[in-house]
Amino acid sequence: MRLTLSILKPVALAAALACQTSSVLADAQPIQWNALRPSDQSTATMPLPGMAISRSQGETLAWHEEGRVIELTGFILPIDQDGDLVYEFMLVPWAGACSHSAPPPPNQLVHVVSDEPFRMSRVYEVITVTGSLRPGLDKAQLFIMDGVRILDYGYSMSSAKVTRVTGLPDPDLRSVSPLGVVAR
Repeated sequence: MRLTLSILKPVALAAALACQTSSVLADAQPIQWNALRPSDQSTATMPLPGMAISRSQGETLAWHEEGRVIELTGFILPIDQDGDLVYEFMLVPWAGACSHSAPPPPNQLVHVVSDEPFRMSRVYEVITVTGSLRPGLDKAQLFIMDGVRILDYGYSMSSAKVTRVTGLPDPDLRSVSPLGVVAR
């Protein structure tokens, strides 16, 4: 009987942890990109070709509820990947950000390390990340077709749960074509 109990304890512990994790994720608060910037920045500053964003426009971080589990939907921009498996990425509010246009301001960039590799099916795939968002300005290096780009980001999330979504539930989410045409 002792052997059975010692085998069951780790199994029960693993099951309890799995239930606790899914319960925490079920309590996640969906937020939109406007929650990450001050209210006086009422719309996302999406640069058009040739337009630069003032760094000071995006250094003010509005989200400071570090302990709260949130859900945020955006476009995936891989930083660390192996084939179609993505381990680390930037979550951005518009497709084409950083590669076809200037990067979003820091308060509109989230550096994400997922809890397990995400299998990306296409470039700028729309995803939702779930986890605890931490404010704090930092930098990340991104390798894109025409070279290396250093991105200033305002938020980070580690051990994030990543899910694929369809549609654009947040009015700040937009697609930018390489030709600079904005689509909603």
